[in-house]
Amino acid sequence: MYNCNLTMKFFWRGYLLVTLTTLITGTATAFTPILAKKKSVSLALAPLYGGIRQRIFGSWLRREKKGVVVLSPSTSPSPKEITHDQVLDLFRDWNDSLGSGSSDMVAEKYADDAILIPTSMNQPRKGRDSIREYFESVVKRSPTVTIVDGTITTGHSWATNVGVYEWTFGDDGSQKQARYTFVYLSTGDDEEWKINHHHSSGLPQG
Repeated sequence: MYNCNLTMKFFWRGYLLVTLTTLITGTATAFTPILAKKKSVSLALAPLYGGIRQRIFGSWLRREKKGVVVLSPSTSPSPKEITHDQVLDLFRDWNDSLGSGSSDMVAEKYADDAILIPTSMNQPRKGRDSIREYFESVVKRSPTVTIVDGTITTGHSWATNVGVYEWTFGDDGSQKQARYTFVYLSTGDDEEWKINHHHSSGLPQG
């Protein structure tokens, strides 16, 4: 007697197997719903829920125009690890650059597209050139910065250092505490870690 349920079960198992093979190898099969026209794209899937962006078998699933989710070969570098001590070293390097008197050295610690939200300004500084301009007056005061309380979190090719630090200005000996956030990113095995986001704000009064 013909068993429809059993037939459908084997069909879906076979479909799943072929689909997984396609995802892993990047080879289109008879089950491929849509063949992509772009050179960088190996496989296009039917429309899925909007906003999907996840990693599957080393390839990025991303949303394209007309609601089609496209699977393309991964061009992202392998994840780069960093330790807590290395994150502290990045902070020390940044602090040493402040004492160098060179805004160029400070700016080199930031990524090209970094964002700095300084304590004494309402508008963020976007990009390395704008950040360099901001630190031109800061380095003239010969500051040193120490961490009062900080928390470090690390992941694949990223790290954060969040807490409270204290600025001491060598020109007049004044001190000021502020809350801070550093976000560090690395986009390749051979590239340096850079500050991608730096937020500094005064402590609440009272």
